[in-house]
Amino acid sequence: MKRQILLFLVLGLPFIACGQNSPLQLSLEEALQMAYSNNHSLTIAREGVVAAKAESRELHSLWYPSMVITGEYTHTLTDIAAVTSVGEIGSELLGNLTPIITNNPQLAELADGIANSQLRLPLVPRNTASVGAELMWTVFSGGRRIMASKIAKEVSNIAGEQYGATKQNVVREVLTAYMGVELAQRLVDVRESALLQHSEHLRQARRLEDEGMINRAERLVAEVAYKQSATLLTTAQNDLSIAQRALSVLIGCEGEQFIPTTPLSIPTTIPSKEELLATIDSTPSLSMLRSQEQIANSVLNAEWSRYLPSVAVIGHQQLWSKGLDKNLFPRTIVGVGLSWTLFDGLSREGAISRSKASLHIAEITINKTRSDLQTAIERYYDIVTSSIVELEAQQTTISLAEEIVRVRRKAFAEGMATSSEVVDATQMLSEARVAHLATLYTTNTSLAMLLMLSGRAEEISYFIQ
Repeated sequence: MKRQILLFLVLGLPFIACGQNSPLQLSLEEALQMAYSNNHSLTIAREGVVAAKAESRELHSLWYPSMVITGEYTHTLTDIAAVTSVGEIGSELLGNLTPIITNNPQLAELADGIANSQLRLPLVPRNTASVGAELMWTVFSGGRRIMASKIAKEVSNIAGEQYGATKQNVVREVLTAYMGVELAQRLVDVRESALLQHSEHLRQARRLEDEGMINRAERLVAEVAYKQSATLLTTAQNDLSIAQRALSVLIGCEGEQFIPTTPLSIPTTIPSKEELLATIDSTPSLSMLRSQEQIANSVLNAEWSRYLPSVAVIGHQQLWSKGLDKNLFPRTIVGVGLSWTLFDGLSREGAISRSKASLHIAEITINKTRSDLQTAIERYYDIVTSSIVELEAQQTTISLAEEIVRVRRKAFAEGMATSSEVVDATQMLSEARVAHLATLYTTNTSLAMLLMLSGRAEEISYFIQ
């Protein structure tokens, strides 16, 4: 019973989440599960697997005989008959009596008249109809059926790998969009904090201006900084709305609002570069290319097999007929047919040359893709590792900026610092926080890309806690 309830909750998650009117708290793992169920790209990829399996069954059907029911009705303008003269038949019947008839003029004249007359024997009437079953079973095709079976297997493999590649890409896209919402929300928080600080500074500047401790220019500096901060907050809020829309489309809940519960964070651990490079050959992209290479090789072998004959067993069984004599038209026919193309205008040679070129292209593409993946993995690995180091330095910068803001605001209140110095310190703190968030976002999204390139994108939740 507990398993059934758990299964219901897991399967019902996308529908429950998409039906909320208010913003819903959503973890990264929940967003990925919703995307697995609702994402259009994954749905298309799943249908591609179904279509590939159907195509595979279609190619496997070449191994089985084909049987069709045929029916026909014919009408001829004249009867189909055997025509002969009585003399041709009578000469064999009379035998030894021929000399006697020849010696008797009267009998000879009578016999000649009878012999010259024609005898017509109808064989098939003008109207005929029949229903029959025809069977054909290819027992030897020169290897073409074997190659077709191999191609069918690889076509199914390609569809499966395509689904895997699509899933890997969807994981990366969902994480990028999810972290985009988290980044936009954190930026809104930073801008709100900065606006609050500028508001407090402006209030203090107005009070000091009224008391005559600062001039009007100092107050205007604070007022301009406040208005600029308000503009930045509005921009951040608009960016958050766009990011929310992008995430809702990816997980199949358009128009919904989400509150991310998985924060931008520094990865606790990442796979080693050697470990990532070792998994390149098992990635969906290279697996698809190897399947395409196998298909190209099978097509080449199939083209070579066109030089060999095809042998098939044929059969016909008449089920019903009208007007057809079974003595003239046998009801059951069984035989063996052979087809061997001796010359086809060099079509086979051209097809073989084309297949060789396709095979060569597939081999080159595999080598190029493997090299590109290695380069990309090394590049993103360096981005992730350098970003983690940079994050540690940015934490120190933020601490320093916070201390400078505290000191300058206190100094400004005592008339020991200018308004520009306070504004500059506040802006420096905001920009340090924004830079820190941007680096966090780059670290998380680069790690997702790194895992996708190595075929391990679904492990992203393990590295981003």
